[in-house]
Amino acid sequence: MRTIIYLALIVILSGCSSQDKLPVLKTTLKVISIKEGNEVHDKVWTISPEVELDEFITRKFKGEKKVSFISDIDTLTFDVTPNNNYDFVIQYKNEKAFTRINTDILKEASIPQKRILEYYYDDKSRKSITDTIAFTLGSDHGIHLRGKINNSEPLDFLFDTGANAIVIVSKLIGNKVNLELDGTTENEGSDGYETIATSSFNELKIASLNWDNVELLSIDYQEPNFDGVLGWIAFENKILEIDYEKSLLIIHKSIVTIPKGYSKIETKMIGNVPYIKGTINVKDKKSSGWFEYDSGSNGSFSLSQKFASENGLNGAMEKVGTSISSGSTGIEWKLNDFILPKLEFNEFELLNVPLTIYERDPEGIEHNDILGNNLLKRFNAIIDLQNFQVYLKPNHLLDSEY
Repeated sequence: MRTIIYLALIVILSGCSSQDKLPVLKTTLKVISIKEGNEVHDKVWTISPEVELDEFITRKFKGEKKVSFISDIDTLTFDVTPNNNYDFVIQYKNEKAFTRINTDILKEASIPQKRILEYYYDDKSRKSITDTIAFTLGSDHGIHLRGKINNSEPLDFLFDTGANAIVIVSKLIGNKVNLELDGTTENEGSDGYETIATSSFNELKIASLNWDNVELLSIDYQEPNFDGVLGWIAFENKILEIDYEKSLLIIHKSIVTIPKGYSKIETKMIGNVPYIKGTINVKDKKSSGWFEYDSGSNGSFSLSQKFASENGLNGAMEKVGTSISSGSTGIEWKLNDFILPKLEFNEFELLNVPLTIYERDPEGIEHNDILGNNLLKRFNAIIDLQNFQVYLKPNHLLDSEY
């Protein structure tokens, strides 16, 4: 009997020792990104210290690939092969989340293969390489489109390049729009995170374009001046032209040459939305950064406190006022108002730009430096969603008042 107890004790101690030697990923946030092969799943994994073992199941693959878990301060990468397990620990403050990468090819993947939305025409026999949607530039500086959901009455959609989703305002469900809420997701706004309801398998119509099997997010916006939000994903794998002089969205399936007058602006996708490279100039000191191209924002230019602190902007300009900002969660944040002497995108210069800087940044929100449409409307744009590249060209609104 003593021998059996002794052996059991050896097994338990051995297990503890093995667990202590597991690779560790450190994080200050509970939401983690995952890179699976060449595809990045941004902020999709919420760590769960309360469960015994949290398992991430990869998509089916052959041979070998890399899987990385990426936190705000650390990255842990595994070279994985099919039908194996890879255990590690995510360290969050004083908590440990025991996590496993499972490459079992017979199990359903934790993140299914992404489906790209494709539209079709009212006339299903029609073939075209270019489509147009008329828009109205609102008093809120937003791009407003008319459309329908599930054969509803006409709805007002805000076109939002800063959104990788399609949204319905919650209070319209069962009123203007009939749909079934059948899921939830974690939504990141400029003001924080919240869990929101989702609806699958909806029909969307904008002008003569139709989309089927559309997932909608239900967001309880407070006093919105729109009924829904149309994110850039509606035109994924297309080349989108925004022409403010003709008030048209022009959707190209391909484009041979970029028209004269456009300048190629350095671009990258951060958190699945486009950011462009810009340079601010204050008292002959230049600071460059990545700024979100956000047609859904009604502001001009806002900077995080992190960017302001890192680039010596606090106290560098005269404060002209204060303002309040809120995003999709409805949380209000205080910002200080300034006039930025100069903002540059390649050869293009904007002078005396209204600028707001957060007094305190929302917790867990990174890259919160945003170009709003009160500024962006001054440039016609070509947004290549095949190669994720932005081109800008000044238009008749360039020198209009902010």
